[in-house]
Amino acid sequence: MTKNSEVSNKIALFGMRNLMLETELLKIEHSGIELGHKETLKEDEVVDTDLFEEDILKTAKKMAGLYVLYFAFENSVRRLISTRLMEKYGANWWGLKVPQNIQQEVVNRKQREVDSAMSVRSDDPLTYTTFGELIEIFDVNWVDFADTIRSQKAMQKILSSLNQLRGVVAHSAELNEDEILRFKLSIKDWLRIQA
Repeated sequence: MTKNSEVSNKIALFGMRNLMLETELLKIEHSGIELGHKETLKEDEVVDTDLFEEDILKTAKKMAGLYVLYFAFENSVRRLISTRLMEKYGANWWGLKVPQNIQQEVVNRKQREVDSAMSVRSDDPLTYTTFGELIEIFDVNWVDFADTIRSQKAMQKILSSLNQLRGVVAHSAELNEDEILRFKLSIKDWLRIQA
């Protein structure tokens, strides 16, 4: 290890320790103990992106737009499912139309969230489903979507392709230019097959 990389590592470690300390001080203040520390911070300074390597930040900025696109797409799929099944089966659609194995997985995920320090994200069980589970919900309820989506096979192909690409985006990896184009075209294909 060179002297420069050793110094860089020490600086990065110092920055990460400082970030951890800032987080702990904010937690103490949020619990009601006034330290006067909160007033010294601007909200956008809680995490200093300069702590990360430039190439990682450049890739993150490139992928951020795809994350926004994917977030909007997946949540519109959730909305389509909930709106359609609510129209047809009323407020109890979840218990009536979602496979038991998915319902149980959602119960488990919600409990893990309750047992963690995280905020509980929603009362809507559909927000706890994976993308693969959304595809399964479409499949088992195809008759309820046949007038909205023109082909079950097209739906399966497009959503399966998007699920594979989604994994790369969701797990903070980089798509190459062809895959970015494929991702965007797959979303257009999804919109195209809806009646």
